[in-house]
Amino acid sequence: MKIKFFKMNGAGNDFIVIDNRENILADFDINHFVKMVCRRGKSIGADGLMLLENSNTVDFKMRYFNSDGSEGEMCGNGARCIARFANMIGVAGKAMKFETISGVHEALLVDDEVRIMFPDLSLDNFKLFQKHDFGFGPVEYHFATVGVPHTMIFREDVESMDYGTLLEWGRKIRYTLNVFPKGTNVNFIKIVDGSNITVRTYERGVENETLACGTGSVASSIVCFLIGRVEPPVQVKVRGGRLKVGFELIDERFVNVYLQGDARTVAEGYILPDAWKE
Repeated sequence: MKIKFFKMNGAGNDFIVIDNRENILADFDINHFVKMVCRRGKSIGADGLMLLENSNTVDFKMRYFNSDGSEGEMCGNGARCIARFANMIGVAGKAMKFETISGVHEALLVDDEVRIMFPDLSLDNFKLFQKHDFGFGPVEYHFATVGVPHTMIFREDVESMDYGTLLEWGRKIRYTLNVFPKGTNVNFIKIVDGSNITVRTYERGVENETLACGTGSVASSIVCFLIGRVEPPVQVKVRGGRLKVGFELIDERFVNVYLQGDARTVAEGYILPDAWKE
């Protein structure tokens, strides 16, 4: 048996993408399958895997799986990639709607980039200036739910921050389940100026640093706005490139929230049985 797949990435956040409208994975333990094929070195390797499936209400359904096999609510960079994929295979036009666990999203192809619209966000989604000792002494952090949970910490040394330190902090914070019952992604932020920030992310489900995190870029940009340091649109420098985040605050709600950046198709082929063997 072989399964057709595409390899895509958005700002370096890479994904295996499969057209599952005909339910070709019906006989698979999908969580185990994802975990196996996302292994780097022994299989194809990716930060996550996405299935494009039929929807009864909008253009298509996006199912997103982290590389550890767990199903995620939403992935901003993944959403941009699957939107380009849907257009490429004729499922949707340049403007489209698709459903995820976190709700219905809109996407628009803009030249070589893809813009994803997020549902409106309430100010209640954001908790600023929290403190907790995660094992490094008291740390000030900010928390937001933007489809998925994000914890944000400001550091001046974000770009030079040692990889081992990022992993240590990220893992400790991500697994502080008495504070974050569902776990959390961890974003380290530096504000460059009034419209530019730098972000590095330890991603829940990947359990490692990723080259970009779309929802983390949105959460980080809005937090920087809430503390009075930036104005939208915000240019976000991530390790894999640049993303743009836009939003408006109206009556204690963030509206017209979007994430825009590149979405590249770099390969297509077939997944063979050895790819999902132990």
